Amino acid sequence: MVKKTLKAEDYLQHLYVYVNESERFALFSGLTFRQFTSAVRMPENLLLLKHGFEDAAFNMHTRLEFVPYEDYGRLQKSVAAVQHELCWIDFVSEKGVQQLSPAEQAELLYIGHKKEAIRPPFYAALQNEFVYLAAEDGQTVKIYFRNLSRISELIGSLFIQLIRKEENGQSFFRRKPKDLIPDMPADILVAISNQLKDGVLLSLANPEKTKNVIELHVRQAEEISFLDEFGAEISEIVQQQPDLKAVFDRRLKQWKE
Repeated sequence: MVKKTLKAEDYLQHLYVYVNESERFALFSGLTFRQFTSAVRMPENLLLLKHGFEDAAFNMHTRLEFVPYEDYGRLQKSVAAVQHELCWIDFVSEKGVQQLSPAEQAELLYIGHKKEAIRPPFYAALQNEFVYLAAEDGQTVKIYFRNLSRISELIGSLFIQLIRKEENGQSFFRRKPKDLIPDMPADILVAISNQLKDGVLLSLANPEKTKNVIELHVRQAEEISFLDEFGAEISEIVQQQPDLKAVFDRRLKQWKE
């Protein structure tokens, strides 16, 4: 267990999450586009509402560009190489895009410009799961979810991937396949999810600082207006005792709260 308070730099990752259940969106700080696409089951196509990607396909009906699944890797590289706003809504088939009414197309333009929706932004024609609205730095993201349970999927997958990445790169983590870190249990994800509506800072502690125990710390952090300023507040927030810890005990080979 942690015997002394960790500093902000003693963590591998900080992620701020605030969930507005009534409007079905979440605000994130510390989440990149690459991390998002790696952590969730991605849809087939992305209709770009605002972007700087030069190799997108063009849809004549909406006069908007789009990216099919096979080009997501190129889009990831583009976003990582040059900082620019990235706003998109997913869709199942271009035939559905062709069915968008003028009013719906106007709503999409409004969403891309204002980064907010007039009404729940889920369209029968598109069958979309997400609306992804990122600031220019890519670190501040507002995401609408058709199914709010996918936020737990995102959080669980993101941190497990970070842990397993470290597993391949540090001497402590060089383990046999049978010792790979298992997925985070559903009950722990539910406990975390229950706090998201109040705003939380999720921080993955560096095992070198926690005596080789893997810990994910959850601390309450009130909703803030400008997430790009949140980084300056992390050092102060991590001085507080965690409200919840998800701990992986290597001796027992299991997660626990």
